[in-house]
Amino acid sequence: METVTSSAESTAVEDRVVGPLRAVRRPLHEGLMNLQAAAEAVTSAEPALAFKALDRALAFLQRTFLPACEAEEFTLFIAVDGVYGATGAVAVMRAQHQVMVEMAGDLEKVVAAAKQANDPAAFAKFLHPLLFGLYGLARGHLESEDAAYLTILDEHLSESQVGVIVDNLDRIASARRAPAR
Repeated sequence: METVTSSAESTAVEDRVVGPLRAVRRPLHEGLMNLQAAAEAVTSAEPALAFKALDRALAFLQRTFLPACEAEEFTLFIAVDGVYGATGAVAVMRAQHQVMVEMAGDLEKVVAAAKQANDPAAFAKFLHPLLFGLYGLARGHLESEDAAYLTILDEHLSESQVGVIVDNLDRIASARRAPAR
């Protein structure tokens, strides 16, 4: 069993079986710092450094975070629906995924415009709300899933069921990350 501290509750929680699921989600939490670093760099760094930070933020969203969100819809969310015995029990989380996809698309467009002008600071009024908004929404989303869904799955699933979820999360997210041929 793995003992973890939930950032939402600041209390130690002992996982019965979801430790591997929590571990596979850790890079999602850690990667959010790319969004904050990019927001900071927009107005405080040389344009070349700001664009590198923005590219890292977009890469995290496009190659890690959003593929993981899509994978959740075919794995984690189905398991939660099954435990609750109700299709659509996670509808709010699915809606949040869609909002984050749209915000990431908006961010990509604003970054492209800033690159064309070679002036990220000139686009700060558009970049900051998107970067900080994505950070806040994604962090709240992840912490809510951890607090609510991982807790309920820990109570009702077996180790092997969690193993299947972890394997499928990785398989689906990896397929979404792969470049189109």
